[in-house]
Formats: sequence, C-alpha cells, structure tokens
Amino acid sequence: MPDSRSVAEDFNAYLTDNVGADPYPAFRRMREEAPVVWAEPLQAWVLTRWDDITAMLEDTENFGALMNRPGTSSIFGRAILQMSGDEHRRKDAILAKRLRGPRYLGSTIEEIVSGLVREYGDELPVAPEVADLRTGLTEPVPLGAIAELMDMGAASNFRNWYNDIVAAGTSNFAQDPAVHARGETARDELYDFVTPSIEERRGCPGDELLSDLCSMEYEGERLSDDEVRSFTAFLLSAGIETTDRALANLVKHLILQPEQWQRLKDDPSLASSAATEILRFRPPVQAIVRMTKQDMEVSGTVIPAENKLMGFIASANHDPDRFDNPGVFDVGRFEGAERPNYTPIGPVRAFGAGPHTCTGSLLAKLEMERTLEYMVERFDHFEFAGDVPPDTGIVLRSPETLDVVLHPAA
Repeated sequence: MPDSRSVAEDFNAYLTDNVGADPYPAFRRMREEAPVVWAEPLQAWVLTRWDDITAMLEDTENFGALMNRPGTSSIFGRAILQMSGDEHRRKDAILAKRLRGPRYLGSTIEEIVSGLVREYGDELPVAPEVADLRTGLTEPVPLGAIAELMDMGAASNFRNWYNDIVAAGTSNFAQDPAVHARGETARDELYDFVTPSIEERRGCPGDELLSDLCSMEYEGERLSDDEVRSFTAFLLSAGIETTDRALANLVKHLILQPEQWQRLKDDPSLASSAATEILRFRPPVQAIVRMTKQDMEVSGTVIPAENKLMGFIASANHDPDRFDNPGVFDVGRFEGAERPNYTPIGPVRAFGAGPHTCTGSLLAKLEMERTLEYMVERFDHFEFAGDVPPDTGIVLRSPETLDVVLHPAA
C-alpha cells in the first residue's frame, strides 16, 4: 500500500522519529516528487537533486555561508568556510600549499600517513580478540596526521576536543544548549593549548602549517591570533571527520558485501576506486549548509532571501541522472578516474563543489587509500563482533563504533 504522507511529512518523520533508519528511500522519493522541501526540524529548505545542490555550491553570487545559526560551523569562529571572494582564495591557498601540493603530498605527508597507519594497524588485536577499528585505526590516523602537519605536539585531549567540537557544530541543528556548551568548552581548551605555539611561531616560524598561518598576510596584515585559533580548531575537526567516518563506512560495507572485499584482495590497485566509491555511496558528511542571499527559485520552489538551505549531498550522490546504478556499491566504479572527485570538477559531491571544495580532500584520499591498502595486505577477512552497527547522524553519518574480528592473512 503506498505511503499517503506528503514528502515533507515523510522526511520530517525520519528526522524526528527514526534517524537510525535508512534515509535513501526518503531521498529517492524527494528527488522524484519534491526536490525542494521545508524541513521543520532543521529549520531549513532541503535540496536533494544533484543539479540543484551543485548550483547551490558553485553559485557564490546567490548562495553564501550561514553564520551563527543552528546547525552551522560557526562554533569554530571565522574560519575558511565563512570567507568568500578574494579573501577566501588567498587564505585557502596557504592551506592548499601544504595539503594539496605535490611536494608535501608525495613526500612529507605520505611518510606521516604511512607511518601512522602501520603504527596503529600493527597494534590492533586479531582473532579471536575484538578490535574497535574506529578508536584503534580510523580516528587516530587522521588525528595524528593533522597534529603532525600543524606541529601541535601530543595532547591527550585531542580526541575529546575533536568529538565535542564536531558535535556542537553542524551536527547540533537542534541547538541543544548542553551539546553547544561542551563544544565551546572543548574549543576554548584547544585555544588555550595552541596559543603558546602561536606566540612562538610569530617570533620564530618553522616549516609547518601552523607557521604558515602565523606568517601569512592578507591586505598587508597577518592573520589575527583569533583567526589562527579558528583555523586550527576547524582543521582539527575537518581534517579528521571525513577520513574517520568514511573508513568506518567502507569497512562496514566491505563486511556486508564480502565479494567486494575479495575483489580488493584479488586486485589491491582498486583501493583508490573503493575509497572514492564509499564517498559516493555512503558519504560521511551527508549535507552542506548554505544561505540564500536573495529570493531564489530552485526546481520550481521560491526560497526567500536569508533562508537556510541544506543540500543533502548523500542524495546527490545517488541521483540516477548523474550516476548509473547509484544504489549499487561497486569498488571498481571509479577505476582510473578517482582524482577528479577530489577536485571541483568531479561528480562525487562528498567534498562539495565550487570554490569551497574541501582543501584537504587529497589528504583524506591518501589516508583512506593507505589504510585500505594496509588492511588488504594484512588481513584475510574480517567480520562484525556482534550485530551490524547502525549508521547514526543526520549531517555526519557513520557507525558510532565498529567492533570487528580481524583474521590475519596467512
């Protein structure tokens, strides 16, 4: 019997009653019947089609950053996401030099990431013991990489700071005051931790990302201490969450579809394609937030100026007008065509589009590939150590834990 609820009612019920459920049937219905709907729980207009979301991300004249509203990244302060135009291009370039430049990706960063993967991977317990891959591998690898790139040293609270700041940012669309307070406390503790390093780099810069931020100038002035702290908090969070959650999603679906894991065992060169495919199939960041700068018509719906938009890139990545058989998880889908999807020109929307395409996308690519290559080399197979862990979250989505039994290769 067909569902008699409206499309908006169907999606709002998912948001409020059963966020652990599979959202993709709702996305499909929205794309087909009502690609732009008002979602009351999100206080936002929701976009679901690839074309509409791509236009929202690329058209900076009509769509811009949203500050100081529920479900935004404003807890970081004024970081790269809140900038536009020449300021964004020039300040983003200082990040890109370290995070995208061949000189660093192919040597320094490659060495850091490969070392971290092996360090944490070698410590994982194997069968018959249970390993939590999120706390044991997928989270500490990108955390360690960004900490080394920033030359922030070791801080026992990095993981807690990261978790609390992320929870209080885009995930806190309901603006839970307790969640926001924990995020502010974590942010302030991180600021206190990094401030002495900023003061040191001001006087004696080194050859790492934090020194770059402390030394760069825009319109004749250096970034303020507040801006450097905001960049640092943002990079700590953004530099971890995509890799961590994407790898968790990838391992989960390789267990659910063992024939795909076997394809990787038979042909390890598919690791890059597999990493790209999980970013399409189950992106760790499901939605990107923007604001209309003026009244805009999107797929026949007029959205007033200064209204919040949420482009569900998870839906865009399953749009059949852009991808063949989008509901199929295929580790070979992007074989030989992976790299464009980590730039503004690729069809996968996991890293956004337009000028705000994620600067750290190639770092995430490297971290995912090296981690997956390590697992293919070291393990024959793996299995859940209990029930299949559910995906949770509306903006950031992945299993909260990933307890598995790892069987070493012979």
